[in-house]
Amino acid sequence: MFRTTLRSLWSHKRRLISTSVAVLLGVAFVAGTLVLTGTINRVFDSLFSDAYAGTDAVVRGEVTIESDFGMSERKPIPEELSDQLAEVDGVDGTFGVAFTMATTLLDAEGDPMTTGGAPSMVSSWIPDEQVNPYVLDEGRAPEQSGEVVVDRNTANNGPFEVGDTLEVITTEGPVELELVGVARFGDADSAAGAIDMFTTVEQSQEFTGLPGFVNEINVRAADGVSDEEVVAAIEAADLEGIDVVTGEAAGEELADDIGTAFGFFTVILLVFAGVALFVGWFIISNTFSILVSQRTKELALLRAIGASRRQVLGSVLLEAGMVGLISSILGLVAGVGLATAALAALEAFGVDLPSVGLVIGGDVIIWSLVVGVVLTVVAAMTPAIHATRVPPIAALRDVALDTSHLSKVRIVAGVLALVVGIVSFPPAFADDVSTKDLPGIGIGMAALLAAVLILGPIIARPLSRFVGLPLPSLRGVTGQLARENAMRNPRRTASTAAAIIIGVTLVGFITIFASSAQDSIRSAIEKGFKGDYIIQPANQFADVTGAPRSLSEELAETDGVSTVTAMSVSLVRLELDGETTRSPFVSAIDPSTFPLVFDTEMAEGDLASMTADGIIVDWDTARNDDVEMGDVVTLVTPTGEETELTVQGISNDAILEGWTMTRDRLSELVPRPADYMLGILTEPGTETSALDSDLEATMDGYPTMNLMDREEFTQSIIGAISAMVNVIYGLLAISVVIALIGIANTLSLSIFERTRELGLLRAMGMTRNQMRSLVRWEAVIVALIGSVLGLVLGVGLAWILVNALSNEGFDTFNVPFMPMAVIVVGAAVLGVVAALLPARRASRLNVLDAIATE
Repeated sequence: MFRTTLRSLWSHKRRLISTSVAVLLGVAFVAGTLVLTGTINRVFDSLFSDAYAGTDAVVRGEVTIESDFGMSERKPIPEELSDQLAEVDGVDGTFGVAFTMATTLLDAEGDPMTTGGAPSMVSSWIPDEQVNPYVLDEGRAPEQSGEVVVDRNTANNGPFEVGDTLEVITTEGPVELELVGVARFGDADSAAGAIDMFTTVEQSQEFTGLPGFVNEINVRAADGVSDEEVVAAIEAADLEGIDVVTGEAAGEELADDIGTAFGFFTVILLVFAGVALFVGWFIISNTFSILVSQRTKELALLRAIGASRRQVLGSVLLEAGMVGLISSILGLVAGVGLATAALAALEAFGVDLPSVGLVIGGDVIIWSLVVGVVLTVVAAMTPAIHATRVPPIAALRDVALDTSHLSKVRIVAGVLALVVGIVSFPPAFADDVSTKDLPGIGIGMAALLAAVLILGPIIARPLSRFVGLPLPSLRGVTGQLARENAMRNPRRTASTAAAIIIGVTLVGFITIFASSAQDSIRSAIEKGFKGDYIIQPANQFADVTGAPRSLSEELAETDGVSTVTAMSVSLVRLELDGETTRSPFVSAIDPSTFPLVFDTEMAEGDLASMTADGIIVDWDTARNDDVEMGDVVTLVTPTGEETELTVQGISNDAILEGWTMTRDRLSELVPRPADYMLGILTEPGTETSALDSDLEATMDGYPTMNLMDREEFTQSIIGAISAMVNVIYGLLAISVVIALIGIANTLSLSIFERTRELGLLRAMGMTRNQMRSLVRWEAVIVALIGSVLGLVLGVGLAWILVNALSNEGFDTFNVPFMPMAVIVVGAAVLGVVAALLPARRASRLNVLDAIATE
């Protein structure tokens, strides 16, 4: 049986290649993601182990805020602690380091410098060649306040030269520094593309707003003293409020934190890889169904000469395993290519990674092979089992029929999935839908999609009859035959359409959801924003500097401006009844001016009456965390400051999401809090065109902030949504490609399956053009079934989700008819395109050879 299977596999190389493509593409996505992640993790491990390579111990404050995205906040420690550490036995040198990422460097043209996601940081220069991972490449180290050293990559991109004056935007405004040196991070021009600036300790403390405090103290051990010994000695000194680890451990922690922050990107890629594999599963299952049907007589003959059902099953699964193995190996190679391209793209975006080889570990190889082989074998399992159930005599007499549409198991499973979906949807349409309800609603949406796919063969026959209804009138006998072919094998029709259903559902769902989000944003701004201008960071995804309070004060003094209100944001820890809540952030507003510019809806309480000892919580958070009016919340800042605030209101507005306190109170607790959004209301009768120049003149001193009028503000948000949707479309393209390959593959195999039938049609007078038309119209029926079902699902699922997010600001459901029409027509056109080659091959069949085929 083994030799027979290999011979069958080798004799159908075209079939092998076409079946492998779907698996190959999905595995390539998985392998590429794993290789990319492994490579970048190795880079981070190497970089940050080098960062502390010369440090024997790191002393830092206790953790105040645990972050889900890495880089937890720690309490600053007194600089004077260095003197106490210097007296510990085994310590040979101590170097306090203060750092902050709340800065933005301007380039030589005065524009903010950005990176591909790497941080922009100011820290104090370590005057010790062993401990400092940076090496001067040009110039000298900073010796006094007002001097700075930058990394070589930043100097090249500026471009800057030693002696230039650099302008750094901080939370207190612009600061000018003289460039006295350029450094390299070991052999690299920078630490993974980061913008690193180094000043004196005193200057760095001015940037952090914490004079006399540092973020960590790097310790150099005396000769002959190991890092573990110096850590033990420091711990034995019993200094309060500190955490001490070896330099190696600190480097590993930093690498893990960066890897955690990068992890979301990996998850996104793996999700789309899963979509591609899910689509590929239907293609593989359909392909093996046809292959088993083609080999019915061959398998029956094997049964007749003594092969058992187990041997027949093993033969089909062995073939599937061989296909999966070959596809996985090729997919692994393709994935390495994708990872290489992704690293090149990161470099093009300014992420300067050291030159390291691709990390292709054993786990990458194992997962790639397991995913490909298991997927293929599982997809082929049902066709293989069906092959063992065909009686040898019936198969030899050509009596094998497709009865999948009559399967009771399929009907029961499909109905159960449908019921699960239906019973999960009511919370989405309730008045008090909460984010806690979203997981259940999501399960219901997935169940509904699964129900359609499971019931596919059952509904394929009537749908084929309905969709193909006009064909006999339009195309005569050719149209009638195309319609009957689609109806005759509902399993094949449904499986082929399934790939299109998934693709169209996802594309349609994203399109409608994005359109609804954009319309909801327009509506929210129209209803909730009473002002005329909005100011936000120019780069909202990378800028952590914000604007100092002086900006709002200067704007308020501008002629024609009636009210200026600002919102600050700070990372904090909130505790209720001694337990940390879900929100790591708090917003801060001026209750007296905020309602004048923003129309906020309150479920309980009055925003304007909020005091410095109060806090507002949004309705959804209040429900999820069991918060009520009058509850006391403990707020802990990154510096370890604690205060108790009383819940004085519950908002029912998206702009006051999470927790909100007063801006004045936050300023007392957090050093130099920055404003991240400012709203401006002009005086009645003021011509905004005349005011523009005055406001822009003020904004010249704050180049990291962007002034927008109402329309520009609306378009900026809509543009961000559109950009995100375009990225999703690009990632979904792989599943669309697999769907097209599936159509072409299924039609090609069905032509081989029906060789004799097609030969008889040609012998009876059907022309080559009619034969090509027959195959193309069958593809159109399948494509239309898939696209229409996908469209209905996409619209329905988007409608459910938009309703479920009604309390998050989604108040408009919009179906963009032109884009949706393009999706449906495009799916039909692509179906025809996928059928061109199979149709051409069918028209070229030799009539006599085809008739003689058994």
